[in-house]
Amino acid sequence: MTKPLVPATFILLLVFLCTACGQDAGPPPLTATELQTRLDAVQAAMPKVPGFSMAVLLPDGSMISASTGQADPDGRPMTADTPVRQASITKPLVAAAILRLHEEQRLDLDATIDTLISRDINTLLASDGYDPSKITVRHLLLHASGLNDHFPLPAYQQRVLANPDYVWTPMTQLQLFAASTDPLDPPGQSYFYSDPGYILLGLILERLTQEPMGEAVRDLLDLQDIGLQNSWWEGDEPSNDVPRRAHQWLNGGEYDAYYVHGSVDAFGGGGLIASVEEITRFFAGLFAGQVFNEPTTLELMTSAPGKPADSEYLYGLFGKSHAGLQVYGHGGFWGTDAVVVPELQLTMAGVALDQSGIEALRTLEGELIELVAERVATAPGSDTH
Repeated sequence: MTKPLVPATFILLLVFLCTACGQDAGPPPLTATELQTRLDAVQAAMPKVPGFSMAVLLPDGSMISASTGQADPDGRPMTADTPVRQASITKPLVAAAILRLHEEQRLDLDATIDTLISRDINTLLASDGYDPSKITVRHLLLHASGLNDHFPLPAYQQRVLANPDYVWTPMTQLQLFAASTDPLDPPGQSYFYSDPGYILLGLILERLTQEPMGEAVRDLLDLQDIGLQNSWWEGDEPSNDVPRRAHQWLNGGEYDAYYVHGSVDAFGGGGLIASVEEITRFFAGLFAGQVFNEPTTLELMTSAPGKPADSEYLYGLFGKSHAGLQVYGHGGFWGTDAVVVPELQLTMAGVALDQSGIEALRTLEGELIELVAERVATAPGSDTH
């Protein structure tokens, strides 16, 4: 690992000093009290959601957070440092780890996956009509491989809920995928979100690093130095001083998904367990230059050469516009979401402890982006003030 290690606190201090230097910084564009008040309003409007939590890293480098409700049926209060299953927010970390291997010249993004996956998986994909010799790593990163997806299928989700203790493996997931779906368009032609594609990326990480996927991601990205000290991966055990994982629910509090075995989403498409504060630190560190050796690698991740024209998906990130600002981020199946607005130096992550609350959470994120943008634009010393 040759990337210089820069403590997250030092980066945040530099951001603060550069922001405040030579001018009256004025009040922050968002206070913890305001955030709590707005999150309380969301909770009041959605009483069936057991709780919400948000963490926001502001342009001056300060972190604020707010939480509502309960982390479990015993009444433990939800907090911003309570770990939750992040589900597909794992994908940006997996994509970044793949790009670190590319940066180290250990992986060509245009390498075809037939040379990078096992013979058994090659055979399985071929039996379902795919040609692994025409699918590249880049295609997998972009969800442009032509691979279908089994995760959204009602039959699959019903099977998971009916037998929550079942222990999945990458192969059993891929076997179900092959048995349940058919190939889509040829590789590189169109976007179609596919968890199996990121399962394959997880297997590629393991093969090239000779480490379990979670360890490979943690080592390649130096997650400990970014500030993810209390996160872990499905199948691992957290340290004793880490808060218990929160319960996450489905259908307006009708089904407690806490007891669904973590292997249902653990092999690259998901698998990370972390608090909203730690997810905020990861996304902030990614865009502050703490993950990659070279700035050009982040540019590669966000420009995503090879992306189909109809797609907003980049290399492990969604890229969208909100209020005239470029926004990057990702969401997760269990009610998680994270966004970065580089122009504002604003990062936030949140969780609704029931899937039914995710759209309300995203609406609040949009409102906060607009509020911070307005206050930054009218602050003393701003170009537009």
